[in-house]
Amino acid sequence: MSRPHTLSWLDAPRDDTGVEMFDEVSHTYRPYTELADAASRIAGGLITEGVPRGAVVPLLCSTGPDLVAAFYGVQAAGCVVSVLAPPTRVSGEAARAHVRAVVTAVDADTVVVDAAHHDYAVDVLAEAGPRTRVLLLEELGAGGPGRRAPDEQALVQFTSGSSGRPRGVRISHAALDANTAAIRAWERAGRDDSWCSWLPMHHDMGLIGCLVVPVSGNNRLAVCRPETFLRHPLSYVTRFDANRVDRPATITATPAFGLQRIVDRIGPADLEGADLSRTRAVIVGAERIDPALVTRFTDLMSPHGLSPNALTPAYGLAESTLAVTGAPLGESPRSVRVHRDDLRVGAKVSLAAEATSRETVRVISCGRALDGLTVQVVGEDGRPLPEGHVGEMALRGSSLADGYLAAGPAGGTAFEDGRLLTRDVAFELAGEFYVLGRLGDSVKVNARSLFAEDVELMLGRAGLDLSRVCVVLGEADGRPHAVAVLEGLDTRAAEVAEDVLAAACPGTRRHVTQVPRGAIPRTSSGKSRRRQLWQSLSREHTFDAVSAAADTTA
Repeated sequence: MSRPHTLSWLDAPRDDTGVEMFDEVSHTYRPYTELADAASRIAGGLITEGVPRGAVVPLLCSTGPDLVAAFYGVQAAGCVVSVLAPPTRVSGEAARAHVRAVVTAVDADTVVVDAAHHDYAVDVLAEAGPRTRVLLLEELGAGGPGRRAPDEQALVQFTSGSSGRPRGVRISHAALDANTAAIRAWERAGRDDSWCSWLPMHHDMGLIGCLVVPVSGNNRLAVCRPETFLRHPLSYVTRFDANRVDRPATITATPAFGLQRIVDRIGPADLEGADLSRTRAVIVGAERIDPALVTRFTDLMSPHGLSPNALTPAYGLAESTLAVTGAPLGESPRSVRVHRDDLRVGAKVSLAAEATSRETVRVISCGRALDGLTVQVVGEDGRPLPEGHVGEMALRGSSLADGYLAAGPAGGTAFEDGRLLTRDVAFELAGEFYVLGRLGDSVKVNARSLFAEDVELMLGRAGLDLSRVCVVLGEADGRPHAVAVLEGLDTRAAEVAEDVLAAACPGTRRHVTQVPRGAIPRTSSGKSRRRQLWQSLSREHTFDAVSAAADTTA
């Protein structure tokens, strides 16, 4: 095959841009000319070591320039890359098991690691048997350059697993090229744009949106580890400040949780004298966006030059490489207020005035389908629904993955007859898609669908810390149940949660469960694993609790 577009920067790397790694107090920088040379040498090392063309090579490396060089070096060797999540201070056996599961799933003979993770990888893989060898990145890059024709497949990325066990998704170079081009066209990315990211690079939003997209265009990229952002989000925001850095970032991406972290940890005094006017796009995806959070974020940032129009909602998933829809850049995010009892699959939503006797919810648009993708909202029979009706999002187009490494459980996201059934629920208005939540994270009560994300937003508005809350919904013993799991929160928070569940989840049996910090299972990207939590609560007989609140009609 011809040289994929996302690899073409290796042939003409710029020497005036590159990748910067920063934390609270320091930074390092490597130009693209140096990274292209390192990638070529890593490719040469893999070829010398006898790693066959087309082999899937898992990569365990810290966030930063070395990871960029290794990611492209594996592909330049004609191999397929799969980026593993590096361990953190709180990583336990689950993280070790995930590494072994990925290595087994891709049938890897070779794993590439940096020096910081060599001993960890050797120890973890020894538990899986002696078959897989561990190659040190620094040693691979010490030899001469090499290159082979690229394989049809570019990478295997694993879904977040928020609704079940992570699944390996096979992404071709053609799909990667198509989605990268669509994202750059949507972002109107130019030669002088600069990215900044705190997102984990083993996850599709960080890997594709904040590594492949900027690097493929030779654009400057500043990155920090997720731990740096969580500890000190001001160090991240500073990279957008034209009064503090020479090349302020213009584009970034984050889940809504990132906006929450910023408004919780940064005050107006921290931004005194800041100039954020160069920022063109703050892309927000991965989870429902609370309109109240948008207001808090823009109120904090707009006095320092950030345009409210820079906030750009989007929707995507690993099975479509990354991005599916995006709001128009430079326009205020659209939102509508709809009647909550219309939010059920097959129903037509009705727009609500501000003053109404019926309960309403405000939903922010995730924009239009990107180039090369077609999005339909379909009913339970899989057929397209008219505009304004609630249904499942079904996708077709050039960015879709080639499928999974192995079949998944019934009822999950699935490739079927040339399209992707996402299990995500939305409605379309005037060509824009309003995403409500995931079918696996909802329950139907009196013909009305309740969505876990919706209930969590209400808990956040009531003052609870959403990083320590998870709502799970489902049926047990023929009854619908709503559970608010509070991680390390006090009895006052439990009382608030009880009041919110009573208002948000009529017709269900309601439970508030208090657990220690760290007890909510999460994906490598920080999402709550609702299905796993539901199963855990079932084993603990939470749904049998006689103290559960319920409506008399339940």
